Amino acid sequence: MELDLFGEGTQFDHIGIAVRSIEDIVGGNEKTKDDIQKVCVSFFDSAGVRFELVEPACEDSPVTRLLKNNQSLYHVCFRVDDINASIKGSRSKGFHLVSGPVPAVAFGGKKIAWLFSRVLGLVELVEK
Repeated sequence: MELDLFGEGTQFDHIGIAVRSIEDIVGGNEKTKDDIQKVCVSFFDSAGVRFELVEPACEDSPVTRLLKNNQSLYHVCFRVDDINASIKGSRSKGFHLVSGPVPAVAFGGKKIAWLFSRVLGLVELVEK
């Protein structure tokens, strides 16, 4: 069974994990700072799955609270053709816009948006 949550052409992109220190996990892996999102991020692949490590760049970063509560699973991300259409269509499936769309440094300035579902949690959308 395939459930269409964000529109035709949607593709899984990555799982986001909140961490205190990217260096402690992946050593010298490249780290990107995003002042808009108030985080530093680094991507890696393991067992055929792409992961994004998300480290707070400042005290009021959105991941700081998660880490204080010892929560590391942060979000699941999908690539979509039309971010605005995906946001609009997902409302009927229980998703609510939390933030965005805004450009993201980690994705070369492509737009991202954050959605929340009481059932599925936090989801990031990245426009293709």
